Amino acid sequence: MVLLDKRFEGALRRYRAGKFTDNDVTRCTGLSRRSVRELIKLGIIRTRSEERGAGRIRTFDATTFKRLAIVAAVNNAGFGLRLAGQLTYLLPGDEHLYRICDPINVLFDTSVNADQGRGLPPRLEAPRFDWFDAKKPAGSDPKWDWLLGIFDRRFVALVSQEAHLRLVFGDLRDDGADFVSWWPFCAQLGQAFWTEGDGGSKWAGRRQWAERIDPKFRAYRYECHDREDDPLVHMGYAAAWRPIVETSINMSLVIRLALRRYLGLDRLLPEE
Repeated sequence: MVLLDKRFEGALRRYRAGKFTDNDVTRCTGLSRRSVRELIKLGIIRTRSEERGAGRIRTFDATTFKRLAIVAAVNNAGFGLRLAGQLTYLLPGDEHLYRICDPINVLFDTSVNADQGRGLPPRLEAPRFDWFDAKKPAGSDPKWDWLLGIFDRRFVALVSQEAHLRLVFGDLRDDGADFVSWWPFCAQLGQAFWTEGDGGSKWAGRRQWAERIDPKFRAYRYECHDREDDPLVHMGYAAAWRPIVETSINMSLVIRLALRRYLGLDRLLPEE
């Protein structure tokens, strides 16, 4: 059985409890406190509790923590906070990405139940990946990493190097200030999440705090571009496979770095 440092194991227990403070977010993702407040104001993220006042500590769940790591990276690439939040929230298959980039799933046998926030599942003899090995620096993993690609400053795609996938799911308008999704939320999650009259909102019926987004954020722009003979689709995939200008963000690595900082495997970032 793989032995874990007690401090590391304590951090894993805290991670499993799913309560991330402002300090966790800023020191692990690089977002400033001001940016976090702005994202809450815009309705792009939501805290785990609506309680406010002196002595109250604002906390976020694990999905929001990982999402904010990507938002920080997109923002650092030169895009505004609102746009960074949209690109991250409208990302196809994001739940799968967050499940893969998870220290509990990597290090433990999650088929065995343990009390949430208190116990940990049995440790695996050999971890699924070496992403959370204190003896190894964080690095890219071409076989498993998911990238966010922005091609020719317009077309936005989910990129998987191993699968040779470049899935264009929207484009930028107004000189990169606005994002238009090519898929409604229901198309990303399947018809089981469709709510009549709700526009197929991604957060409809969701239990996670991360998906209980402010209703004003539902005003995202959507256009249907699912036909092979659609000129915009042709332009998008031509740009994705033969870009003149490409911005690439390794979302998997960004999440792992934030988690490694949280778990004490890498140094925390200085507060802004």
